[in-house]
Amino acid sequence: MKPWMKRCGAVFALMTAAAWLPARVAAFAPPSEFAQAQKEYDAGDYAAAASVYSLLSAQDPRNSAYLYNLGDSLFKEGKLGPAIAAYQKAFDLDPRNSNIRYNLNFALKKAGETLVPPGVPPVLFDIFYWFSLPELAGLQWALCWLALFLCGLWVLMPKTRAKLTPWTGAALALWIFWGGWFLVRKSLGPTRLGIIVSPSAEIRSGPGSGFNVIFTAPEGRRVEILAPQGSWLEIGVLKEGVQGWIKSDSVEGV
Repeated sequence: MKPWMKRCGAVFALMTAAAWLPARVAAFAPPSEFAQAQKEYDAGDYAAAASVYSLLSAQDPRNSAYLYNLGDSLFKEGKLGPAIAAYQKAFDLDPRNSNIRYNLNFALKKAGETLVPPGVPPVLFDIFYWFSLPELAGLQWALCWLALFLCGLWVLMPKTRAKLTPWTGAALALWIFWGGWFLVRKSLGPTRLGIIVSPSAEIRSGPGSGFNVIFTAPEGRRVEILAPQGSWLEIGVLKEGVQGWIKSDSVEGV
């Protein structure tokens, strides 16, 4: 292999590593507050543990470990909706973590849902959600720049086109594959996901208490947040397909 090709490969490896690093580096150096929260949890003071984990998650929202432990504490405290919200945020950051996946699915079942939609083979779901959206975005952008770089070399260096053609074609094919995967993931998911955090939330036909109740959503049910209006939110319930308005404090955005 030519030296310049080796250099290109090294650059691409660094770009790929950079795409993965931000979502994962934060979990390796827990502060003293993390250890304190663990002690509170082990002692059965789940409210105190949740308070610390909530603070840590606010300081470092890309740390899936904080969010996962926050979900555990809230679940033990009996707060199903907030627990699912924490688990969902952790899953979105680290979908390959089996503990996060199991606990999110377990909590969703308590709310009348499942992580894997009915009729979808679990293996296919696992493969499709093996990478987080930030990871897919990083990979497709790394491949985009690599493909553009090789295309530029192909145009500017006619004498090397025969050698560059398979490399350029492979880079373009990989870019299309990963970019397509990223776009399909974005298009299939809700624009903004929310979780019902009230014990029983009334969904009305309009943004106000004077409108008729069309559905009562149980705590923990996942919804798509469509539009805000004052202290109300227009939502769509993912499982039932019901669309209506709900008090904004009954929903936690993910």
